[in-house]
Amino acid sequence: MVFHFNWKLTLFTLLMLPLLVYLGFWQLAREQEKRATQDSYDLRATEAPRALADINWQSADELAWLRVEAAGQYDNTRQFLLDNRINQSRVGYELITPFRTDSGLLLVNRGWVAQGADRQTLPDVTVMDDETVIRGTVYVPGGDILVLGDEEPVGRNPWPRVVQSLDITRMSALLGEPVLPYSLRLETGSPGLQQVNWQPVTLSPETHRAYAVQWFFMAVVLVILYLIFSFRRPEI
Repeated sequence: MVFHFNWKLTLFTLLMLPLLVYLGFWQLAREQEKRATQDSYDLRATEAPRALADINWQSADELAWLRVEAAGQYDNTRQFLLDNRINQSRVGYELITPFRTDSGLLLVNRGWVAQGADRQTLPDVTVMDDETVIRGTVYVPGGDILVLGDEEPVGRNPWPRVVQSLDITRMSALLGEPVLPYSLRLETGSPGLQQVNWQPVTLSPETHRAYAVQWFFMAVVLVILYLIFSFRRPEI
């Protein structure tokens, strides 16, 4: 067998091989991140809820998945519908309702509600307006805010307001008053809860490991193909 140098094949391999290996290790790193997130969630789930007045809102790392208990009152007149939420293959919204407390205005994620017959028909989002006590976990989003579309135009009655992202700053501006920096996802049994439509990780750690194996496999195949096409039998 004689090695025949093909500069195009060599260049392609030199460019693609590091990329495939990088993607494999990147998926392994994502696997570890997801395991850490899941472990943190599981640990926090065993802790007793903290009173809202005792929360230090400055440290995002300490707040993630923290169980909180709050007393206050839902605001029926101004609610948000977080668009493009899928639940069991059905399109709908996550319902975000302001909850007025002695510690400030808290945005509460009450879970998933189905979309109406069309985009113009919004779901009924009323909730009790009496004083009540709720429990939930603090949601600290990771990375940049994902925006899936344009904001809906405001009509004569802009509430409930359809929004494309859980942007606390923008939602505070729409409400015209300051809100606490992170939202609360209701626990099962809390007043006002609709359908739970969230989990601590969107892709399981095992899924990221499977992706990593695929990238590493493609890297091995690339090397094998390079060798096959580079070595030839000598001409007699």
